[in-house]
Amino acid sequence: MKIDTLKSSTAKISNLGEHMGALHFRAAVSAALFFVAGSISSGAKADSVLELFTSHGCYSCPPAEALFNELASNDESLIALEFHVDYWNTLVYGKAGSWVDPFSDPAYSKRQRSYDSKRLEGRRGVYTPQAIINGRTAAVGSDRSRINAALREKLPNDVSVSIEQVDNLWRVKVNNPNTNKEASDASVWLVRFTKSVTTEITSGENKGLTLENHNVVTSMEPIGAVPKSDSVIFSAAIDPDPNEGCAVLIQDNFHSPILAAAKCPS
Repeated sequence: MKIDTLKSSTAKISNLGEHMGALHFRAAVSAALFFVAGSISSGAKADSVLELFTSHGCYSCPPAEALFNELASNDESLIALEFHVDYWNTLVYGKAGSWVDPFSDPAYSKRQRSYDSKRLEGRRGVYTPQAIINGRTAAVGSDRSRINAALREKLPNDVSVSIEQVDNLWRVKVNNPNTNKEASDASVWLVRFTKSVTTEITSGENKGLTLENHNVVTSMEPIGAVPKSDSVIFSAAIDPDPNEGCAVLIQDNFHSPILAAAKCPS
């Protein structure tokens, strides 16, 4: 009886070991699957940010928009963003009348005016087309040489920002390892944009033209603040539209300068 009992106990222990092994195996597989499904892709750190303040109602803006797209297409380290201002919407161009830019927003005109209140280098003012490079330098939006010269000065990146896609969320990590005092007053801005859009202009200065725009900003919202030290992680929902993109800017609440930036994974 004792031998039978021992055999029975040994069999139970053996079965338990097999069961626990199977559990560990399934747990390992589940963890691996979660890792594959959860961490999909990562965005790239940017060396420079180019903002173009423009309008469909401005006849001198299409050449600047073409230059903007060229520069963005040829430099993967550049974040290029089109901000369409609203102050052209009510201007009447003779018999052609006025054109209300469908991508314009008073907030983008306010952003441009905020830049004008700063001591930026270059050609300051409120006009279109206007390029702002890294939140530090202003130039006419079609002035290739001045824009290229300003782009040679890269973002300081004393604060690091990285973006990772995890399921249906953007996971934004901001690190301030050197306790940068300038960065401690900065916000983390999520900028969403339409990658490419074509518009037929039926009135205003550009009447009869078909304009193609790229990286047209549709929203800009603060999702957090830079930590005074170490790192912090923020999350934001992903727009499933493949024609929608986003970027993250580290910038103070008064819009100058930009301290760091990163692209969302495409």
